[in-house]
Amino acid sequence: MGEFQRRRKQDSRQQLLAAATEAFCANGYFAISVDEIATAAGVSRMTFYRHFSSKAALAAELFRQSSEAAMPRLLAIGQRDFRERQVVLAWIAELFEANRASGPILRVFMQANAEELGFTQTGHSFITDLIVRLGQYIPAFALDPDDPRDRRGWVAAWLLLYEILDQGNHAARGAGVATDPLAIEILGERFLGFVNAEVRRGR
Repeated sequence: MGEFQRRRKQDSRQQLLAAATEAFCANGYFAISVDEIATAAGVSRMTFYRHFSSKAALAAELFRQSSEAAMPRLLAIGQRDFRERQVVLAWIAELFEANRASGPILRVFMQANAEELGFTQTGHSFITDLIVRLGQYIPAFALDPDDPRDRRGWVAAWLLLYEILDQGNHAARGAGVATDPLAIEILGERFLGFVNAEVRRGR
């Protein structure tokens, strides 16, 4: 494939992603079809399927890109005093505020997660990756899920991060207990309890 063809293929992929983002955010994940995305991107249905196997696969790629963009914010706690209460609360508040700013696309991901079986695994893989990356900065997260001595700690880490991310999504929608200031305090206390625990691996 020549350079021009590669660039053209990449351009059409980005056009599809941009068109899908706009359409999903305006109308929701459920209401938009592959044909509508392709038309909005100015490409054919065949071109869509050259890049993505389905609408769910395109949404998963949008989630991957969004997750990578959010990763520095999530990892920022590792560069701060992660054992200090006010530092942790400020970090979680920052995450919630960033999610509010990204509310429309987060709602799309929640809808895709509800409809597409494979999308859930995409989200779960992200949390697993987040544990690994946090483990480079915070000893409590340096866990091997395949090591029986680490297994309990790893599951606890997974559930902790899932809850923080999930409530951040609810904050973006202005829904549930995530709107209560106590939610940040309680999540922060759980995070502190995890990172400050003296015995993590049972060794």
